[in-house]
Amino acid sequence: MKQPAMPWDQNPEQSNGNYSEDEQKGKQKSREGGGEAGGKREQEKDEEIEKDLDNEQEKTRKMENEKQKQYPKTRLVSKSLMDTLWAKFKLNRCPTIQESLSLSFEFGMTHKQISQWFYKKRKKYNKEMSKRKHKKKHMR
Repeated sequence: MKQPAMPWDQNPEQSNGNYSEDEQKGKQKSREGGGEAGGKREQEKDEEIEKDLDNEQEKTRKMENEKQKQYPKTRLVSKSLMDTLWAKFKLNRCPTIQESLSLSFEFGMTHKQISQWFYKKRKKYNKEMSKRKHKKKHMR
């Protein structure tokens, strides 16, 4: 009687077919980790990736240091200006052109700078309010 070429429940890719034990072990190693040569290649790739990451991090540090030299972190805006702007913001989040022009004249800034400050604070305020709304909905 003839034996079937392969048991019915075995996948052809998993079949050991006509290979010797050494060839079967080599195949299994290549599936798992690529054998010894494959493992070395992976280690080399990992080392290259680590070197690239280190180089990237070093470049970003240098860029940050250069930016710090160019732009000082100290604010050019006085405390009184900030207090005044916050008071105006609490009263009216979107000032008219007239109000922003008077503020810019009062503090020696441009209309654009004042407008940008109000725009950024509005954006931040709206973001915070939406977060609070979202939290209230989940609390119920």
